[in-house]
Amino acid sequence: MPAQILAFDAPLARLLYWDASFLVHATYPASRYHTECYAFLDLLSSASDTLSYISTLALDETIFTLLQLKVAEDHPGVGFWDAYRQDPGIVQPYVGELRALVDRLWIDPRVRVVGVEAETVPVALEYMEVYSLLPRDALHLSAMARYGIDAIVTMDDDFVQVQDLSLFTCNPRILAQR
Repeated sequence: MPAQILAFDAPLARLLYWDASFLVHATYPASRYHTECYAFLDLLSSASDTLSYISTLALDETIFTLLQLKVAEDHPGVGFWDAYRQDPGIVQPYVGELRALVDRLWIDPRVRVVGVEAETVPVALEYMEVYSLLPRDALHLSAMARYGIDAIVTMDDDFVQVQDLSLFTCNPRILAQR
């Protein structure tokens, strides 16, 4: 059976994994699903029966995506890589804000930041084979399996095909597949 698709108002899972797409939308005000994701993030910070997990891989994705968005916002018409190659110092104005995000996650008692261990790679390759996932998505599933998590919050529809997964989202395209 494919993933069980749940809206943000569904009863919460006891353990919940955050995909980078969720955290980017929750923390970047100009994003399409910012309002909904920010409200869900706020709900999770006070949900006493839910413990959220985010991997260092998802944090890396989040930080890099936010950096790209902020550089594009402040330097319209210039591609991120062109701007960075011209001046690597272009990232400096954003480091404090990105650090503040990471610091908030580190001290939140309802959030656990976990690593992606070497043994997750062979499992990720199995997920790639079974579900035709891209490597990063497969690594997220592998990290979830390592910590016994079967629920993810994401805006990414690539996870819809994964069996025995609960997928929390506000993305209407995904919700329409229920």
